[in-house]
Amino acid sequence: MDESEFIVVGEMTHKDHHQLKKLLIFIIILIITLTSLQLNKTQSYNKYERVQFESSGATLYANLYYPSKTLEFQAQRPLVIYCHGIGSKRDFDLRIPIEFTKRGFYVAALDYQGHGESGGNINNLDTITGIPALAQDCSNLLDELETLPFYRDVDASQIGLIGHSLGGMVVLMNQALDPRFQVTVALAPLFNFTPPRYGFVYNEDFINYIPVNLLNEENTQNLLVIMHVDDEALDFSDNALKAQELTNCTVIPIEGFLLGGGHQLFSNEVLIESINWFESHFFGSPNINGCIVITFYFNYALIFINIILIFISVISLISISSRLFFKKDKKNEHFNSLDIEIPLNTSNKRKLIITTTLYIGAFLLNWALFEKFYGLIGILYASILMLVSFAAIRIIRFLKKPKDARNLIIFKQRIKNQFKLKYLIFTLICATYFIAIYMLFSFYYPFGFVWPSNFVVDFILSYLALPVFFSIEILLRKVIYPRLNFLKSEDSKNRVLIFTAIIITITMMALTRQLSYLPSVLFMYIVLLLVIIQNTKIFQNVKSFYPVVIISFTIVQLFFAAVISNAIGVSTVI
Repeated sequence: MDESEFIVVGEMTHKDHHQLKKLLIFIIILIITLTSLQLNKTQSYNKYERVQFESSGATLYANLYYPSKTLEFQAQRPLVIYCHGIGSKRDFDLRIPIEFTKRGFYVAALDYQGHGESGGNINNLDTITGIPALAQDCSNLLDELETLPFYRDVDASQIGLIGHSLGGMVVLMNQALDPRFQVTVALAPLFNFTPPRYGFVYNEDFINYIPVNLLNEENTQNLLVIMHVDDEALDFSDNALKAQELTNCTVIPIEGFLLGGGHQLFSNEVLIESINWFESHFFGSPNINGCIVITFYFNYALIFINIILIFISVISLISISSRLFFKKDKKNEHFNSLDIEIPLNTSNKRKLIITTTLYIGAFLLNWALFEKFYGLIGILYASILMLVSFAAIRIIRFLKKPKDARNLIIFKQRIKNQFKLKYLIFTLICATYFIAIYMLFSFYYPFGFVWPSNFVVDFILSYLALPVFFSIEILLRKVIYPRLNFLKSEDSKNRVLIFTAIIITITMMALTRQLSYLPSVLFMYIVLLLVIIQNTKIFQNVKSFYPVVIISFTIVQLFFAAVISNAIGVSTVI
């Protein structure tokens, strides 16, 4: 192997030292914020553990949170099972685990059928009982929890359910079929509908278990429904008031502006009313457990500060590693690897700006038109068309060159320059930075951990994202970047590329608004943007296109596989 493949690290430059100092500052701040997050967490729960169990033929997962507070007025503790909304997962919404463990409750946050890490599908029926799988998931989780050592500390007469949206429907069905659940709170519950709707298919056996057809005063006890009167997703009268009519439950209407809309119920009032409801029925008094202080806002703020600092640290690591890993004297090689054919002529600045804007506009318009005629799959078709068009243009340009310019030796050298071993190793290291730090943080603190329920199948399907990701990278690196030569610095070029990537991401979010209720989709878009920003930093030092795109796609693939898993679970066709 040629010794030039690897670089001996020499003395660090002043710029390297400056970058290293910034990284150390970020790491120190990160340590401080992580410590703050840990201290904030210990005010609510001591630890959490992953619970795996079987339900209606599917493997499901839950997080069990151990409370930090002791209850001076009783020896054992209450247990609440929390079910999130449609398309979400057990650790995106931390409001219930944080606020209830802080009150001395055990909290089990469940990924029910077809959500998060869990398998199955929301339309599944239990092959033995014929009952919808959703109507048994909480009961089967409770069966599993009863076998764990912690359960000796649980008061079996103080077990409740709380769920939001589709999760509200799940808890309503489970409480009707399982008398172990003594108290239930349904937040903006899906109570009254007729399939096919909300991802459910028409099934006569399932229809009988929809809350409006299942619940009555005899199979419902201690039920509280909280819903915004102007809920944008579900009608207040058809759901909340209908539940009250059939079960004589208590309904608390919420009014006024709420962050995130009425359906999400991000409100201190909602949490306080929920806590009071459980404590009134479990403890016989809403006051015996002390005053309620809502603090989940601080938790979310610390989480997002940490995520931002972590990503900045990753970018700094990439920058330092690239300058230490590569020689500084290969600008010509990097230049050639991009196949730049546009002359460096600043007099063409206005023309370059106009053509660049037109290329971006054409790219987005192509997506929009295909999405309009073919739906979400149209974005894939549009991306494939752009890749084919780009390849065709490159081939035509190559064939138009004089025969002596169509030298296979030059072509092979270009390919060799692209796939140098050091490029592959460095890009792999950068991808490892991202994945490793993300995994460590997700296991350290249960927020935003996404994983496909069927690893093999979902990863195969996730290759559908490759043309989309590849077309974006080609637009940025092969079309826009060469036309930014009128800019004086690489940093200026990078800012243009990042701004373009933000515009593309926002456009994609608008075109796929049908799936906007899936938090995993939003999370994937954020990761996609972060990967593009990361690649921009890598390209600043290493202008090797194909290895970087191929290896960095593995990051996007992981999150897109989780989206596919979630979409299949809620019967949504992408």
